[in-house]
Formats: sequence, C-alpha cells, structure tokens
Amino acid sequence: MSSEKAAAGGPYLSLGACLALTCMGPLSGLAQSALGPILPQITAHFADNPDAGVLVRLMVSGLSAAMILGALASGFLAERIGELRLLLISLFIYGLTGAAAFALDDLYAMVACRLLLGVVNSAAGGLAMALITTEIAPQTRNRWLGFYVVSGTVGVVFLMGIVGVLAHYDWRYVFLLYLVAWPIALTAALTFPKRDKEARAAAAAEAATGYRIPWRLMFVAMLIGALGTTGFMYLPYHLAGIGQGRPEQLAPLLMVGAAVASSASFAYGWVRRFLATIPVFVVGLLLLAAGILVIAVAGDRAMVFAGYVINGAGLGLLMPHLFSACAAATPPLYRPRMLGFVRATFYGGPLLAQVVLEPVLSRFGATAAVVGIAAIGLVAVIVVLAFRRAFVPVE
Repeated sequence: MSSEKAAAGGPYLSLGACLALTCMGPLSGLAQSALGPILPQITAHFADNPDAGVLVRLMVSGLSAAMILGALASGFLAERIGELRLLLISLFIYGLTGAAAFALDDLYAMVACRLLLGVVNSAAGGLAMALITTEIAPQTRNRWLGFYVVSGTVGVVFLMGIVGVLAHYDWRYVFLLYLVAWPIALTAALTFPKRDKEARAAAAAEAATGYRIPWRLMFVAMLIGALGTTGFMYLPYHLAGIGQGRPEQLAPLLMVGAAVASSASFAYGWVRRFLATIPVFVVGLLLLAAGILVIAVAGDRAMVFAGYVINGAGLGLLMPHLFSACAAATPPLYRPRMLGFVRATFYGGPLLAQVVLEPVLSRFGATAAVVGIAAIGLVAVIVVLAFRRAFVPVE
C-alpha cells in the first residue's frame, strides 16, 4: 500500500474529492444522450443548409470517434501535465464546448464543438477512473467505482428529464446543461491534495519507459463494450417483430434494465468481498448473455421483462468490474495510460460488432442478430478464462 501511495504522489483522497469524482459520472451520458430529443428541432432550424440532416446526425455519431481519440491521448497527456490538471482542463473545455451551441448559429462550428466535446469527455472519464483506482484506498475503491457507475446511470436519467423541460421552451437551452461540469471542476480543485511537481516529473519519466501495451486487457474491453451497447441497436428491431417495439412498450423495459443495472453496480463493492476477479467476469458475462437469449426467445412480455432484468444485472456488474480489474492488474504509475487504451477499445467494440452483425441482420433477421450478441458474450467468457493471468492484481 505504501508503494502505491508513493506512486500516487500523495495521500489518499478525501471524502469531498471522492464525491467530486463521483459527480462526474453523468457527464458522459449527458454528452451522448442530451441531443437525442432535440435533433429534429435542430434540423428544422438549419433547414436552409442542404447538408443539415447529415451534419446534425454527425453531432451524435461523430462523438464516438472523438471519444476514442480522447481516451488514447489522455493517458500520455496526464503523464506530462498531471492527472488533476488535465482533468480540470478537460472539465473546463467540456462546459465551454458543450454550451457553445447556445450562442452559435453555424452548424459547422457546432459540429466542431461537439467533436472537441467528445475528446475531453472521454479524457475526463478516463482520468476520473484512474484517480479512483489509484488514489482511493484499495479496501473502498470498488465501492466508489460502483457509486461512479450508479451516479452516471441515475444522474443522466434525471438530466434527461430536465432536457425534456428545457426543450419545450427552446432547444438551445439544453446546451446550457453542459455547464454543470464547471462546479464539479471547482469542487475537485478545492478538495484534491496538492501534487509535488518534481515527483510528478519523475513519475512521468519513469512511465515513459518500460511500458507494454495491454493487448489482452484491451481485447476483453472491446468484447464487453460490444456487449454493453450493441443490444440497443438491434433489440428494438427484434421487439418490433414480436409486437413489443412501440415506444410506450420500450420505455418501461429500458427503465427496468437501467434500474437493475444501477442496483448491481451499487452492490459491486459488496460482491467483490465474496467473488474474485475472474468469477465476477464469468458471472457478469453469463448473466448478460443469458438475458439477451431470453429476450431473443421470448414469446410474451413477461419473458421480455425477465430478460432485461437478467441482462441489467450482468451489465451492472461488468461496467465497474472491467475498469477495477484492469486497474488492479496494472501498476499505479501506468494506470492513466492503460485506462486510456482500455476505454478506447471499449468505445470501439460496438463499431466492430456492427460490422459483424449487419450482414446477419440483413440475411437472417433481427432475432439472429440478437442471438449473435449473446454469442459474443459466450466468446468473452472463453477469452477471459484464457487471459486470466493478465488480471492478476499487482497490489
């Protein structure tokens, strides 16, 4: 433990600093989801632009590619200027680029701001996890990782309710929500312990040598990323085919899944008292795959609900566990860079899964694509078991 404290460059974080990191959880969901309800209004406002439809959708789809770039760059930058400093810079730019569209009336400038938002959003999320896994005492960090995921799930639901209210008056007001990053940054700046510049420079010099890219951890992250989000692309088509795809039918299913996932993430610290790293992976992946299979074979609404409950439990365990396990298997000095690589492949997982599943959808239908997602879960179990030595904790 003493060596980890030295690597962290100071004492473990105070309660206020932990709460500041936890409050960052909803920022990623806000960046990715807040525009959904107002996309038609933005398109109508810029109707005179012949490329309005494409550019407006790019404000959402381009975020994923930008987040991959931000995840890759954040670790290297953190080693040079410090994790806290880069986090504060990222949060400031997050608020600035997110709220810029309130004043901008140029669609190309708005797209550019959204791309930059994606970069700093990903960087801030990775740095928050790096700080949680490095500077919170080992006996409580799993609990705080669970809280971080729960705050992201619950917080974005609350913020999306505000989005609906603001959009009723003017779609531009929605962009002001991104300014919530600034008070979080101020809280972090006031509660984080000061860092010794010389110690940080020495740590950066050491981190620059002897580092190996964590290919096995990245491959597992890619599979879990594919499992965690690809279902949202294909499940609605399958549910429509069995008469359960109307918006009023989908909303309760998504709410139940999110509620169960939040509960599982909240209990993650407790679960880790009884299960080691690999068993949690296996249980989470099997639950996720089983839930998707139940939905695929469901003949009535009760089975669909059961599938979402099972799937949510698996997803809620896997989200904090992936980053906890990867961080525990990496020396504290290299965690920012490792988490950057892992988060980048996590974001890239859905893109690769779509390349594989699109031909399945077009040839065999939506149900076959859903079964294909479950198959990815079973493959992930085999991969985790084969790579189990990569997850041996270093502490």
